[in-house]
Amino acid sequence: MPSAKTRHSVAFGAFMLCALAVLLVLAPVRALAQDYTVGPVSLDVTVGADGSLAVVEQRTYVFAGSFNGIYWDVPRGSYKGRTVEGEVQSVGILEDGALRAFAAADDGSAGSYELSAQDDCWRLTLFWPAEDQAVTFQVSYQITNVSSRWADTAELYWQYVPADTNAEVEWTDVTATMHLPVPAGEAVEAGENVRAWAHGPLDGEVSFEGNDVVFFSPGVGTAEFLEARIAFPPAWLSEVTPSVEARLETIMAEEDQWAKEANAKRRNARLVAYGIPGFLGLLGIGSVVAAIVGKKRQRSRGPKPQFREKYLRDVPTNDHPAVLGKLYRGGRIGDEDFLATLMRLVDRGWIRLDAVWHEVANKRGKTSRVREWRLLKRGRSGTGTRWKTRAGGNRIDETADDFLFKVVSKKNAAALEKELCGPAGEPYVLESFFEKTAKQWPYAYEEGYKAWSKAVQDAYDQRAFVTETNESLFPGALGLADVAIAVVVTIAGVFLQAPGIPLTIGFLVCFGGGLYCVMTDDSEPIPTFSQEAVDLRAQLGALRRWLCDFTRLEEAIPDDIVLWNRLLVMATELGVADRVVDQLREFAPEILANPDALASSWYARDDEIDLPMACITRAVDDGLAATASALHHNVSTSSLASSRDSSSGGSGGGFSSGGGGGFSGGGRGGAF
Repeated sequence: MPSAKTRHSVAFGAFMLCALAVLLVLAPVRALAQDYTVGPVSLDVTVGADGSLAVVEQRTYVFAGSFNGIYWDVPRGSYKGRTVEGEVQSVGILEDGALRAFAAADDGSAGSYELSAQDDCWRLTLFWPAEDQAVTFQVSYQITNVSSRWADTAELYWQYVPADTNAEVEWTDVTATMHLPVPAGEAVEAGENVRAWAHGPLDGEVSFEGNDVVFFSPGVGTAEFLEARIAFPPAWLSEVTPSVEARLETIMAEEDQWAKEANAKRRNARLVAYGIPGFLGLLGIGSVVAAIVGKKRQRSRGPKPQFREKYLRDVPTNDHPAVLGKLYRGGRIGDEDFLATLMRLVDRGWIRLDAVWHEVANKRGKTSRVREWRLLKRGRSGTGTRWKTRAGGNRIDETADDFLFKVVSKKNAAALEKELCGPAGEPYVLESFFEKTAKQWPYAYEEGYKAWSKAVQDAYDQRAFVTETNESLFPGALGLADVAIAVVVTIAGVFLQAPGIPLTIGFLVCFGGGLYCVMTDDSEPIPTFSQEAVDLRAQLGALRRWLCDFTRLEEAIPDDIVLWNRLLVMATELGVADRVVDQLREFAPEILANPDALASSWYARDDEIDLPMACITRAVDDGLAATASALHHNVSTSSLASSRDSSSGGSGGGFSSGGGGGFSGGGRGGAF
């Protein structure tokens, strides 16, 4: 679902461009380079009368670069008190539609495989050198005791693609065909004697083809799963001892609830996808003005600032800079907060920032020298009075330090030992480590960054800056009035033979006003700030003005490095650090020349690379983008809107977003 800011941008674009721009507002997503992709994936599953599953699974790997093979997890474990065993029957690749079988071996030779036991799977390693090509691998295996036989139904409940945050890429075009153990003389009747549901990304679909049930999903992220649930006559599991427990009613109730939740999301998507083109006239000028004025009045509620000075020459409180930056931006955590936190860690002496050369080897074994910024761990010093902050500020520094060295640095321990870009045994982080960590360990990267964000939010909440939140102005009535006015006036204009072009423009403008009102009705609550918060925001604004104007005020420029370090961190939060440093270079270069000045490290000019502020911010953002790509399959609004509704009765249709209770073993594997 788009953010409130995006929805407002879409609506205002529709107002300004009438009927031309609304469909063009979706920003393109930056493509992330990957070494390989997986898809299509197909599973041909035969359900046995004894509750076992015979699976023939094919995965197509498209390699970019040189690889030695892949590894594959065949599930096993326990489920509902039963032991689930997995047995590999054949391994190979498809060449011209025929299977080229691999042989078991332990020498890693091409066309061989190795099998090793893991806690919840058999780890299958397939050796097949490949370079810049697509290879389809096939593994046939059997897993026992997966299907359940209850008193009133048989049930297959299985995550045929488990969630695996250690996997490296999203899978695409996943098809699973389930062959049920239909006795002779009987047939599958969809929604009657056989009911099927699926859980996963909502652009997937379940269908019945003869006696088979087919599950298809365009994609599944590494933090998501694909799960099949099929209820069929218990007698079809003739070799399974039945349970005395009745289960069908519970299954139907669970699936009904999950289907309703999924279909509600689809309805919202369709409202956006089809409602916008259908009601592109809802932009009546009067209703737009009324909505804007109403919003402005709501935001102006609360106390007025008592601080009236134009300039402030120091940081107003000893709150952590990230907390003050969040307050200044009205409650939003931004890139500025993390960068300012890193600058504070450098100032405290916890880390050191410098540029280093190091050797980087590509996949072909060739090396090249690269110059990057390095964050070197120096220990958690700087604990005196100068560094004390209010409301959990030290926790913000600690979680940022943990993110750098317990996540990003630790995950790259092998690179630290090999490249040795710092003193032996001293952890460090190169800017390239951020995206590398996010791609290989997206879950750990995301959780580490979230821990820091939560520390900022907790410190912000402890300060009680927000006294209440108000729901946004309800402009739905204005939107409905616009619709009625547009219809009535247009019909009247037709009967009165009004000129067609002006009547059409008026119709579109009136309908456009309604569209804007409806979209702003779904915005985020508006906070009301305390008197202290209002005054602090005013003081931060005054500090920002002074930082921009201090060389033009005909007053002495402070020469205290400690003060300037504190001011530069806040200038970063307030978005004027570049201007501050430019003024210091011209009017007080001796401050920048001081080795203890933050500006001397964060704004150090190096002909080989960009400024560290830009490099590190870009590296962290690229890492966050990489985790979003790897962990979740992106279901677009148009895809969700066009997907089939989930069937609570199990007669086919779209996926639902519930589930998670089916058998799941192992992971997805990857390439090496």
